[in-house]
Amino acid sequence: MAQELDVGLAIDESKRNRVAVSVIVLCGLIMLMDGYDYRIISVAGPRIISDWGVSATEFGYAISAAFVGYLFGAVFFGMLSDRVGRKPTLLFASLIFSVGTLAVYFTGALGELPAVRAFTDFAARTVPVESPELLLLIAVRVFTGFGIGGAVPCAITLTSEYSPLKQRGKYVSLMYSGFLIGVVAGGYLAGYMLEKFNDWRPLFLVGFAAPVIVIVLLGFKLPESIRWLAVRETVTASQRALIARLVAVIRPGTRVDEGTRFVTAAVKRKGSVKNLFAGKLSWVTPTVWLYYLISSIALFFLSSWSPKLLTLKGYADSHAAYINGTIDAVVAAGCMLSGFYFDKAGFRNGAVLYVVAAVCVFYAGGFEAVAFVLLLMAGSLFLNSGHMAVTILAPIVYPSDCRNLGGGAAIAAGRIGAIIGPIIGGMLLDTKLPLERLIGIVAVPLVASAVLCYVTGRYYDLESQADK
Repeated sequence: MAQELDVGLAIDESKRNRVAVSVIVLCGLIMLMDGYDYRIISVAGPRIISDWGVSATEFGYAISAAFVGYLFGAVFFGMLSDRVGRKPTLLFASLIFSVGTLAVYFTGALGELPAVRAFTDFAARTVPVESPELLLLIAVRVFTGFGIGGAVPCAITLTSEYSPLKQRGKYVSLMYSGFLIGVVAGGYLAGYMLEKFNDWRPLFLVGFAAPVIVIVLLGFKLPESIRWLAVRETVTASQRALIARLVAVIRPGTRVDEGTRFVTAAVKRKGSVKNLFAGKLSWVTPTVWLYYLISSIALFFLSSWSPKLLTLKGYADSHAAYINGTIDAVVAAGCMLSGFYFDKAGFRNGAVLYVVAAVCVFYAGGFEAVAFVLLLMAGSLFLNSGHMAVTILAPIVYPSDCRNLGGGAAIAAGRIGAIIGPIIGGMLLDTKLPLERLIGIVAVPLVASAVLCYVTGRYYDLESQADK
């Protein structure tokens, strides 16, 4: 009788090993590129607005465009990943967002092409934007977001599928920290390049070249998910050899021969939408969605427009980029530490973080120079740390039979907030409100998020844990 090897169980029971560590690092590089891309579009914003003579409202559509593409990319590449594998899907999606970033560099030249002019003429009749260059940029950013929407979930899935069961959260969070590093690097590098070249376009050239290098590295070094290979009806000789080689590293001493049949313990149960509203979840699910939506509006409003807010305080574009890089570094450290706070104080006390953030942004606009920067930094720190509560809570408030579905639906609600936030910010900037009133408006969704965080966190801390 052929030996049966459960590769999923082997990974779940494994200890730290070089396969899992290499997957964390390699997928973390993809997240780093995503973080860099996210930051440079907002840092380049003040210069683009000036160069093209567009309004902040109009440029808000360009910031939000990537999140529109993200929604479609997550669905398309999610299905593709289950059919062709995690690794090829990740590489293909990464190539798309790299090409999209390069296209931003060439927006001027591309705008001269007859087909592109025809597109911008058509788009001008349907989108409330008059600038042909900005219309093209919006289209390119949707395309870029389509690739990011495929690459990021695939990187998370691949990392999760190589993570031991009891350390999965830690492994995925370590990999995801690459995004925060990319955001920080984008701020500092943008400050240097804006100062050196006095042009925003080179930022996007780097945003193309660096991912291409990473894609080549992943092509040679990143393994396919052996959990995914194990459930395939047919496995090639080279794929069998890969599984055998990786299992030997993941669980030393495991014997594999030509007759070994590979299986996996990871059997996914399909959750029904009605399960998301069963019992107490009838009010928990809408609360989680509303929480993720409102918190994302506040977060992406402040994060997307903080470089512009700094220029309104009199800072040069390059100096604003450097300051933003420092803010992002502080935020990254806070997000990494927030998990310790939630473990000790409970998720419901994440509401305190939102309240502190609300106080900071409410008063920040009335101060000048250093005090403004410090309050903006503190507001960003506590807002992002509070937002980590819903990021962690979104899936774990649900039972296992609908956890993936519940978490995915909540993330979708958050992405809608990410689309809305920058647009609202652009509209408010164009009203020419005094800065103290404009930034103070962010306190409203922050207070609402505090209430929703307490309600959702209390349910998890005191009720849902009793059922597990």
